Amino acid sequence: MEIFEYGVLDCALHFCNSLRTFIPLAQATTQMVETVKMTFGLEYQKFLKTRMDEALFGDSSLPGRASVKLRDRVLKDGKVLPNDIIDVSKFMDSQVDVDLMDACAQELSQRFANTKPTKIMTVATTGLVIALPMARYLQVPCVYARKERNIVMADTYTAAYSSKTVGKDRQLLVSKNHINKSDRVLIIDDFLSSGSSQEALLRILSDAGAQAVGVGVLLEKAYDSGRQSLSGYDIPIQSLCRVASVDGGVIQLVEEEGFDKINETK
Repeated sequence: MEIFEYGVLDCALHFCNSLRTFIPLAQATTQMVETVKMTFGLEYQKFLKTRMDEALFGDSSLPGRASVKLRDRVLKDGKVLPNDIIDVSKFMDSQVDVDLMDACAQELSQRFANTKPTKIMTVATTGLVIALPMARYLQVPCVYARKERNIVMADTYTAAYSSKTVGKDRQLLVSKNHINKSDRVLIIDDFLSSGSSQEALLRILSDAGAQAVGVGVLLEKAYDSGRQSLSGYDIPIQSLCRVASVDGGVIQLVEEEGFDKINETK
């Protein structure tokens, strides 16, 4: 007898005998899987998940198509403003390319699927362009932090942060009704630069007793200190496009591993 770690078996299944003429397919399959598991220690669910990942996500070692499209769009339509501010208002701010954002949301959702979040948290309003479609793909509610209190926010968690875009200190507010101690929260945003706003959200989650399971962003300024400032929280950080520099007003992207293989298969 030879044992394989993974494999596919085609065989005829017989569901009737002299005592019983019908057994539901689901029950028969479940009993067969349990027998194989107990006899040989083989895990059907692990095999099934691997096959599903291959079918849905392709080669996980390669960047997704959405990452490539986002990189191309940043280089084509992105502009550098004073104070190293990257203007991407043509497709993800004042004007939103909904097809691109949907594709990016699907890829980023795949990267965080194993963290099993129960909620997504973002900052209004720019973070919503990616957080809302991700919430749909992950089938979880989306909670967003406001920068100003409104009439329905009587009791809130509050955290201050420094906004480079606005050029002054601001605060984020989240209603206490929207975060529970049992929540596993995935933080999603459009940019990661200094990490100030993401860290403010992490402090809010800490105050609420909820667990942060990761930080995902569309664009990361790799030349800034954001990733380093969040490293102490020991959570995964994922970005679809990393900007290496904006020296001289020219956007230079980080050459991520695997993009050469993507280009070969185009």
